[in-house]
Amino acid sequence: MGPVSEDASLPEPVLVAVDFTATDLRVVLVDSDGEVIERERYDLGPLPDEEAWAWEVGGRIATSFAREGQKRWAQAIAIACPGLVDPVAGILVESGGQAEWDGLHVVDAIRRHIDAPAVALNRVQAALKGEWSAGAADGTMDALYVCLRGIPQAAVLSNGRVLTGAGNRAGSLPALPELDPALPLAGDALEQVTGVLADLAALVDPVVVILDGEEAHVGPLGPVLQGVLDEVSPGARVVRPALGDGGALLGALRAAEILAYEGERTDRLE
Repeated sequence: MGPVSEDASLPEPVLVAVDFTATDLRVVLVDSDGEVIERERYDLGPLPDEEAWAWEVGGRIATSFAREGQKRWAQAIAIACPGLVDPVAGILVESGGQAEWDGLHVVDAIRRHIDAPAVALNRVQAALKGEWSAGAADGTMDALYVCLRGIPQAAVLSNGRVLTGAGNRAGSLPALPELDPALPLAGDALEQVTGVLADLAALVDPVVVILDGEEAHVGPLGPVLQGVLDEVSPGARVVRPALGDGGALLGALRAAEILAYEGERTDRLE
């Protein structure tokens, strides 16, 4: 008896990773073999409320399911969000993107369009997950990812776990001002940023400190911070993200993989 052929009429299971900022949306679909089958980037205009956001983002995802006549269904969807996220409730509590997104029910909004398991996560934490998976933090168990774009934020990997904190505020950097992308980091501002990050690194003791931001900021900061860390946290290396903009998307994909696996395991136990 020959091999049984797959029914081409059956929908193909896919994992969906989404990463969005105030102005950009990225969507990736991955098949059951781990191969990327769709990768799209879209500009985001003003989306003044949850309904507008849901139609724009949910619609883009839904459109990718039927591209070129393909039939697909989502095993899981993970969304990397700009700002403070409550991952249990699936809410973007404080937006680092458009101000109108404060309190955005990300998971509920997506599930109104696509009936699939979904999870929301902070995009800086997602970027750290991506760099840990296949980037600058690959092979480590302790790392610090610092994003100086917009409102400065950090994400901490400690003993193989990304910390979220009791109020999901782990990695907040309230002592740092928002940096002007048109101005180089220098003088008192450079000293302030270096001091805060050196204290943070000394506390969490990372193997790598990943600096993400404008070249005008991370260029001057990198060697200065490395010099301080050589004294207060010997062994920590200051590096740039290896994955660039793709880090948050890969981190979201890893979250979708875990969500899909947990769903399959629950199904087997029932």
